[in-house]
Amino acid sequence: MGLMVLESEGIANGNLPVAQLAAQMRLPDGYETVPGQSARLQQRLRAAIVSLERRIAKALLRRDFVLGGPVKGGGEVFLPLAPVWGVSRVELLDAGGGETLPNAEISGGQMAPCLSFGRALSQGAYVRITADAGWGTWDDVPEPLAEAALLMAEALDTGEGPAVNEVVDGLVAPWRLRRLGGLG
Repeated sequence: MGLMVLESEGIANGNLPVAQLAAQMRLPDGYETVPGQSARLQQRLRAAIVSLERRIAKALLRRDFVLGGPVKGGGEVFLPLAPVWGVSRVELLDAGGGETLPNAEISGGQMAPCLSFGRALSQGAYVRITADAGWGTWDDVPEPLAEAALLMAEALDTGEGPAVNEVVDGLVAPWRLRRLGGLG
């Protein structure tokens, strides 16, 4: 059991590093005047960023995420995403409706966030959490992760995905969540 990322606020076009991707791909000056070029690069970047975020359990660009799932019971749960800056809403959902849990607090640091509910929940209780997560703007994303996202976006555009995976794995290895018991 554990929480999953159910949905996230979309990444605004202005927050995508389209110019950096175009430079990496060595596109000529004026590429953005060709109809559909910018939209194609934005699409590739969105796909690469979301894929990378799932791979490493870290949000690159800061935005709201909705997390949900059953809890093991007790008064806290580890969040499946980092860095988390705040939680705006925590709901306990059951067959009778929902209840807002007002005293939830984040502990454990931004890279391994844990949410304390302020009271014990029963095993299997379903919670829905709205959290503000991500490093910030593109300039705030750690360099290895930014490079991995750009490589993935370029590979999506050129069709070289398998050749890039090894390089991306090397770049993101220090940022991956380590799990005990052979699960990760």
